[in-house]
Amino acid sequence: MESTPQFKTGEHWYCVRSKPKKERIAAGSLGLLHGLEVFCPQIRFQRKTVRGPVWFQEAMFPGYLFARFDLFEMKRAVSYAPGVLNIPMFDGCIVPVPDSVIESLQKDLDAESVVEAVAPLEVGEETTILEGSMRGLKVKVIKLMPAQERVGVLMEMLGTLVEAEFPSGALEHRMKHPMAAGK
Repeated sequence: MESTPQFKTGEHWYCVRSKPKKERIAAGSLGLLHGLEVFCPQIRFQRKTVRGPVWFQEAMFPGYLFARFDLFEMKRAVSYAPGVLNIPMFDGCIVPVPDSVIESLQKDLDAESVVEAVAPLEVGEETTILEGSMRGLKVKVIKLMPAQERVGVLMEMLGTLVEAEFPSGALEHRMKHPMAAGK
């Protein structure tokens, strides 16, 4: 006789697996078509490209999102929604995600469920030059010029402290969120 997974009654948060790179489509279809509360946290980060630094936004958990629903009533609708691959099972059961886990993730995000992966540089912070002939040199931030996207730094050259300016993108920024460290 085949065992059937136990369904928890009532609405709970569940992890939903999306098709590759379709987290936003799955979240949209679950939210708009089925009226479910959906949580698809995103990370916003900057990458260097040939045309300069470009901002990207990707899923914090690639291939996964969270939806709040009654498993008994909505399992089929969720499983076959556009962009959804399946509802993951653990040891033969679909396990709800505790509300405290979702709340903990949400507190670090803005209203659009996005967190910036890179924290801005601060005066007094030590950082590293990432490009050019001085790549790898440790410097100390002494001045921020956000309008020009430049940073004034103090560096040691030939035993003397020298003040210089660099584009903000040419300096290493620390990671703001632990989930972003893998980027």
